[in-house]
Amino acid sequence: MERATNNIKDPKVRAYFEAVTDGKKPTEKLSAKEYEEGITQFDLGLKQALGEADDLILRARLGEMPEAISFSYIARKYFGKSRAWLMQKVNGNTVNGKTAQFTDSERQQFREALQDISRKLSALAVTI
Repeated sequence: MERATNNIKDPKVRAYFEAVTDGKKPTEKLSAKEYEEGITQFDLGLKQALGEADDLILRARLGEMPEAISFSYIARKYFGKSRAWLMQKVNGNTVNGKTAQFTDSERQQFREALQDISRKLSALAVTI
């Protein structure tokens, strides 16, 4: 997983924020403008890191479910996409140089798809 400071372009500003996040006293002094730009870029990096962490947690929670249920069906029925698209999101594959991640709305849609399938399986189990 990448550091939240990786988005900070200016090496001096990056060094400052890396020191702070490592619990060290920064050796660099920043102007107010440098600090503000660093905070903006750090915030973006933090959001990306949190998205990556959410995806890692999702993959761990899914466990063997991709083998047990049809992700092709879920991708097609609930997203109108291919199984490959869904698996890229689930596995965090690199696509066009970027890590594939669920957006918040896609994550909610995936959650609702799994809940819908759960209800259908439960109803079927009762009739068997």
